[in-house]
Amino acid sequence: MTDDKLKGVSMGGDGDDAAELTPTATLARLYEEQGFFDKAASVYKKLLVMEPDRADLKEKLEDIEKRLAVISPQPEKSETSTMLDHLTGWQKTIGERKKMLDQEGEKRRRILVIHGPNLGMLGRREPSVYGTLTLEEINEEIKKTAEECGMSADTFQSNHEGEMIEKIYEAIDGYDVLIINAAAYTHTSVAIRDALLMLDIPIIEVHLSNIYRREPFRQKSMIADVATAQVVGFGKDGYTMAVRGSVNMSRRT
Repeated sequence: MTDDKLKGVSMGGDGDDAAELTPTATLARLYEEQGFFDKAASVYKKLLVMEPDRADLKEKLEDIEKRLAVISPQPEKSETSTMLDHLTGWQKTIGERKKMLDQEGEKRRRILVIHGPNLGMLGRREPSVYGTLTLEEINEEIKKTAEECGMSADTFQSNHEGEMIEKIYEAIDGYDVLIINAAAYTHTSVAIRDALLMLDIPIIEVHLSNIYRREPFRQKSMIADVATAQVVGFGKDGYTMAVRGSVNMSRRT
């Protein structure tokens, strides 16, 4: 199985021109979530022109076309208008967050991102599955997205279970959100699971590939029921989606 090798879609920024947005799987999914299935189908068709062998894109397009065949047509709305609505919504959320920080003198929310074993070799490790970006490039996107959302992010990678556990301890009092891709330890580590159970902050589990469509031993996550949310199969965009999704998450009660 291969991941969506996605080009980033910025939901923040200062008035990006929606008409210039590159067709990506993320863009198609946004249209689908808003009910604009014809727009989603159009994006998938463009992606398939560029990557005709992508079975996952063909599957999504077939599913969208089946839904279009049985539902009433959606109200016409231009692509530019739709994406500008998304941009405006995100800018409003981010603006309100920054305004609250200024008015209340509140410290910025801090995000800790932990990458597990072998993720330090991204870009060279099975690029057909995990993409071509390096971990350093992904970390830059994570930090940029956090900044756009009025937060800050620290990143950490280790191939060693004990080091990851020690880093999780730092999140107990030092961070407001934990994003973790435990990689192979996802499927084996009771110790990492136990460490995560100590936290009372939101935990977002991220995987570059869709682990539930891979080998049977990868389909079991030891931490799925501990996590507040899970983002799988979106490639490197899964990290920035997790950052944006954490904006309105509060501490556990």
